[in-house]
Amino acid sequence: MGVASQLINRLAGLVVARQTDVQIGAGSFVRWLRLGARGGRVRIGAQTITHCRIDFDGPGVVTIGNRCYIGASHLVCRAAISIGDDTIVSWGVTIVDHDSHSIEWRDRQHDVADWAKGQKRWDSVKIDPVELGDRVWVGFGATILKGVTIGDGAVIAAQSVVTADVPPDVLVAGVPARVVRRINGLGEPSD
Repeated sequence: MGVASQLINRLAGLVVARQTDVQIGAGSFVRWLRLGARGGRVRIGAQTITHCRIDFDGPGVVTIGNRCYIGASHLVCRAAISIGDDTIVSWGVTIVDHDSHSIEWRDRQHDVADWAKGQKRWDSVKIDPVELGDRVWVGFGATILKGVTIGDGAVIAAQSVVTADVPPDVLVAGVPARVVRRINGLGEPSD
């Protein structure tokens, strides 16, 4: 395959918003990457395959490590989402670093009217970065919410909703996700 064909394949489906800064590492393959229009920064490591949508709700940064696979999933970033090396994120996964709206009606009552004007009030919305460690596997349809740190080597079962930190080398499952067992021959989790 020629250089031009490789570049076209690498950028196939890449839609870059004018205010988004994207850096792609050597040997990475961007099958499809749709970026929202609000700016932000994307850093993709070497030998990584991405096939996801990233929406920025502000000038945040999404960092994806080396040798990762990010399936047809949705990352929503206001501050920061970090994905470590050798991590696999399946299809239908949602990772979001904020609540989007305040839980208090008085603080969100103008959200729709503000959207119509291209505005958003963030002062009452909780925002907290998300971090996935190295060698993490996130099963299809899982949701990872704001402020969560997932330890190295952890596995998130399909359709799980992760609302709290996940220790390294464990399998979590459920809604909300709970530790099911230790993995990598480390024995059962302690109480």
